[in-house]
Amino acid sequence: MTRTLAGLALVFVASLCAVGLTLRGAVETPADYRFVNGAEPTTLDPQKLTGQPGGRVVTAIFEGLARYDEASMEPVPGAAESWEISQDGRRYVFRIREGAVWSDGTPVTAHDFAWAWRRLEDPAFGAEYAYILYFLRFAEEYNLYAGQAERLDAIAAETASGLGAGGGGSAARWSRFRIEHELSDLVEGTPDPSLQRLLSDGAVVQDLAALEASLRAEASRRRAIFEEAEARFGVDAGVFAVDDRTLVVELDAPTPYFLALTAFYALLPAPRWVIEVPGNADDWFLPEKIVSNGPFRLEGWRINDKIRLERSVSYWGRDDVRLERVDVLPIENEATALNLYLTGGVDWLPAVYPGDLVDMLRERDDFYAQPGLAIYFYKLNTSRPPFDDPKVRLAINLAIDRVQIVEQVLRLGQLAATRFVPPGMDGYAAPASPIAFDVPRARELLAEAGHPGGAGIGEIGILYNTSEAHKKIAEVVADQLRRNLSLDVKAYNQEWQSFLATVRAQDYDMSRYGWVGDYVDPNTFLDMWLTGGGNNNTGWSDAGYDALIAAAQDVEAFVASGTPEVVRWRDPERVAAAEGRLERAMDPVARRAALGALRMEILREAEAILLHEGLPIVPIYFYVNSGLLAPEVQGVYFETRKPDGSRGVNLQSWHPLRGVWIDDAARSERLGR
Repeated sequence: MTRTLAGLALVFVASLCAVGLTLRGAVETPADYRFVNGAEPTTLDPQKLTGQPGGRVVTAIFEGLARYDEASMEPVPGAAESWEISQDGRRYVFRIREGAVWSDGTPVTAHDFAWAWRRLEDPAFGAEYAYILYFLRFAEEYNLYAGQAERLDAIAAETASGLGAGGGGSAARWSRFRIEHELSDLVEGTPDPSLQRLLSDGAVVQDLAALEASLRAEASRRRAIFEEAEARFGVDAGVFAVDDRTLVVELDAPTPYFLALTAFYALLPAPRWVIEVPGNADDWFLPEKIVSNGPFRLEGWRINDKIRLERSVSYWGRDDVRLERVDVLPIENEATALNLYLTGGVDWLPAVYPGDLVDMLRERDDFYAQPGLAIYFYKLNTSRPPFDDPKVRLAINLAIDRVQIVEQVLRLGQLAATRFVPPGMDGYAAPASPIAFDVPRARELLAEAGHPGGAGIGEIGILYNTSEAHKKIAEVVADQLRRNLSLDVKAYNQEWQSFLATVRAQDYDMSRYGWVGDYVDPNTFLDMWLTGGGNNNTGWSDAGYDALIAAAQDVEAFVASGTPEVVRWRDPERVAAAEGRLERAMDPVARRAALGALRMEILREAEAILLHEGLPIVPIYFYVNSGLLAPEVQGVYFETRKPDGSRGVNLQSWHPLRGVWIDDAARSERLGR
């Protein structure tokens, strides 16, 4: 039963006083639809953006080759009216929609996408999401190889001073040298047999001059590959325009989630002719400069107030867009946001957190909560003590009572997380996890690491971005670590932009983080932990893990070449069974299914390494997608409706503004107008 608005507002008055809220009258014509978006976006540049708050905006003002259908959440034609896929799944040909134009009247062309995707991979651009396209031909080489060549040359110059005369002295000395310089990852895939031998455990450098020559040769090889990639990626390979309306995309291997990615914000087109105007590179996306191709245009952006979107009159599908104006509010304070919803100031409030009101909110008809494709966790900085020791990282994990957090602090049905990949993805079986609430074992591990009773460990900081919910959780975690491990732990906050900069600089001990799946596949949670990945920021690296993620990207190549030496199977029987199924597959359909099943086993093994051997993370809980939605808001689907009639959960809680509309009669009735 829905409680009356007045009754709930009376209960809520204490929270309003606590945050010192002052209600303001409207100063302009209200938008058709208003919603709370959490943090202020750091940018509206699709290739630079990271984070859901900005993603909601840029996917409304730009449109990719595909877009997400509002009801099914399946990729459907967007800026591309159609596409063809080669029989081997490695080549896509997109036909750009006739009549698709930018907001300044310029036709949308295949060149716009080729240039934007090349921009994403440009090593000088520094996009955090560059890795998301590494399965495209030449993408990884263009993004990484120049930097790798430079590092290899620098390491080669250090061999004499770093290893000393006499060939490095010992296996231990060489092992430290190659680990400190991350050589296993830098030279992964090298054809040089001498380098391959030196990367094995127990190897000793016998000839410093030969090692230096091998490193310089590998640097030269990678530099040459980079130069080819630089000349070709976005031009005639990987992704390229044949003509204005034909875009070709070449994949290194079949990638089951690729089409869904073409609707993701990192792959949206960008207006080159605007960005390359002198002085525009850093702020071309501001209202007075931006040119976009989506269903809405950016009418205004007042920092710490709102982003206003207006229906685009130039959008090819404008007749299907029913909202004229949308206000996106960057409100991080949960009390302020809830008050706005309860008083009719906003129509959608995602992610309701105020624990003291949860029970009442859950009784309302306009409240929703369902499983989500997201995890709340802490990153651990493995590059500084004490988290450079895996035993300490596991001890931290074992000392946290996640059930207390979800049942007593959050209370919306969140699931305590002892793994990293959320449940609910077809075909994926999570590995066993070493994480549990086990204080005695946590104390044993801390003692084994040389820190009995927390001795020798200084103050540990838990960094979180400003939010009452994040503050509560950080304070609970800090308290548990103090009580259970006798550690000196302090929680501290930073505003969103500063928070992101601090995490990127890896200037933290523990840092709150959340990850929402970019597509419905385990890979979107696992490939972020690749060595040097733009969203890793923990200092953790594992060659075996990297090899498994690479194998999952191209299972055919993995099967043909065999298991890499750096890979160690934790559950070899399951892997062998999947390989046996592939061997028995006699027809193309059965073989594709068997390859998919083997891919899931490979990803499962990668998650097992993350949990058992790496643990650069502290999983806390799997989100539920919860919030309050005004009953007059239509076109928002929490249950997906597939073309074949099947139904499921909208795990990503992605609700494209293109399909949202308002039942004006229902709104008037609710607000008593």
